[in-house]
Amino acid sequence: MNYRKINRFWQSATLFLAPPLIVVLIWFRPSMDPYQWLLWLHLPLLMLHEAEEYVLAPTSFKEFFNLKSPMGTQTDQDYPLDEGYVFQVNLVIAWPMVILGAVLAPVAPWLGFSMIWFELILNNVMHTILFQGAKPAYNPGLITNSFLLLPYGTWTLLTAAGFFTPLDWVLSAVVGVAITAVLANKTRGRLARAKAA
Repeated sequence: MNYRKINRFWQSATLFLAPPLIVVLIWFRPSMDPYQWLLWLHLPLLMLHEAEEYVLAPTSFKEFFNLKSPMGTQTDQDYPLDEGYVFQVNLVIAWPMVILGAVLAPVAPWLGFSMIWFELILNNVMHTILFQGAKPAYNPGLITNSFLLLPYGTWTLLTAAGFFTPLDWVLSAVVGVAITAVLANKTRGRLARAKAA
């Protein structure tokens, strides 16, 4: 499978998909539950974030992560993140989880919130702290993380606080931590294999 070609397609498509999705969501906002509407809004905002990371930034997130971040090899632009890994994280995990969480919001509100934890903690810490190092500078995704995803996640958190049960908080945290742990473990493993080679 040519992941490079597939990734270029969906990454470019985010620029054209996100704006009309936002317009449609604004149109249907009066007929939707506020929390479920926020979970649907996550998808186009995530697309805009991905557009910055992979299309609009001078250096793509993959190359930045591999060559300039403390979690990369510093020498190999395809390790630990390669095109297949980028596809898996975004198209196999993130998009389906966001969509499923929005669809199931009335019966399992915690599921969609697991991805909000992912945005509030992992994405935010990564872009604003881990990637900054000794000389703070722009990294791919920093702008949309700071001005879209962080305010959005805070808004969704405050909305959830109005009706979440203790079990909802626990389940959302467990799933969010599990997704983060799986990705962190895979990244560490790939980095270790690259350094060993």
